[in-house]
Amino acid sequence: MRFAVVSCIVGVLAGVPASPGAAGSMDIQKDVVGAARPCVSMSVFRAEKEQALVNGLRLDERLAYHGTRIETSEPSMFARSAADAGPAGSASWSRGKTALAIVASAILPGMGELYCYTASRDRGTLARVPVFVALDGLLWYGYFHNHAKGKDIKQDYMDYADAHWDLNRFLKNHPCCNQGVGDSCDSWQDFNAGCQGEINYFYYTPRELDTEEYYENIGKYNAFVFGWDDANEWDYNNPDQFMTYQYWTAHRTYYWSLRKDSDKYLLRADEYLMGLVVDRVVSMLDTGWLAYRISKGQNPDKGWSLRFRTYDEAPTLIISRRF
Repeated sequence: MRFAVVSCIVGVLAGVPASPGAAGSMDIQKDVVGAARPCVSMSVFRAEKEQALVNGLRLDERLAYHGTRIETSEPSMFARSAADAGPAGSASWSRGKTALAIVASAILPGMGELYCYTASRDRGTLARVPVFVALDGLLWYGYFHNHAKGKDIKQDYMDYADAHWDLNRFLKNHPCCNQGVGDSCDSWQDFNAGCQGEINYFYYTPRELDTEEYYENIGKYNAFVFGWDDANEWDYNNPDQFMTYQYWTAHRTYYWSLRKDSDKYLLRADEYLMGLVVDRVVSMLDTGWLAYRISKGQNPDKGWSLRFRTYDEAPTLIISRRF
C-alpha cells in the first residue's frame, strides 16, 4: 500500500530533531523534504521519480486526457420504465400490431385507439375511445330505429293498397279496356299488349313479378287510378274528360303519403348506415396515424386532439391542436 503525505505536514515533521538511532529515517525525511513542494502530494516510496514529474508541471497547467466519447441516446419525455410502458411499448411496436389495431377499429370504432393507448398511455389517445364508441352507438340506434319505422309504414301502405286497389276493377274500368260498352280486358297481358299508345296507359307489372315496382306504380301513375275503389267513372261523352278527371282520389292520396313517409325513414336509415361506414373509416385512419407515431417514438398527443373537461359542472368537449 502507498502512503501519501501532504508536504505541509512533511515540513512540520522535518523540523523535529531525530534520535541518534534514526539515521535511516533522517535520510528519508531529507529526501521527502527536498522533493516536497507546497500542496503537492506524493508517495514516500517513489519520491525521487515523482519529484521529476512534479518539477516539470506548472500550477496553472491542465492535465491532458485522451479519452473516448461515449454516445448515449437523447433524452426523451416519452421514455418510460418497463412497468409504465404497458404490454406494447413503442420499442416493440410492429406492423402486425398496427394491422391489429386498424382491424379492431373497423369492427368497433374506438377499439383501435384503446389498443394504441396500452402502448402510449396518453390521455389524449384514451379520450378518443368514448367519442368513437358513443358515436357508433348513436348511429346504430338511428339506423335500427328509422329502418324499423320505415318498414312498419311500408307494411301499412301495402295493406292499405291491398284493401283499396284491385286488378279486376282496374281492367274493367280503364277507358282503354271498357270503351264505354261494358267490355273489359281479359288479363293484364291484354292491357299491356292492346293499350299501348293510349293517354291513360303505363306498363302494368304484376305483384308476383316485382313487388316493389307494383306498389310504386299503382300510386305513382295516373293510368292505375281506375283500380282504386273511390275512383270516378270515366265520362266518355265529355271530350274534356282528360283535363277535368280527378285522378288523385282520397285513397290514392293517403296511400301515396304513406309511401313518402316510409321512404323518408328508410332513406334516413341509409344515411345512418353511411355514417357507420364513415365512422369506421375515420377511426381506422386515426388508429393508423397513432400507431405510426408510436412506432416512431413520437408523441401521439401532438397535433389535433379531443379532450373532455368539466367547467362549472358542465361537461365540455375541447378540440385542440398541439405543436
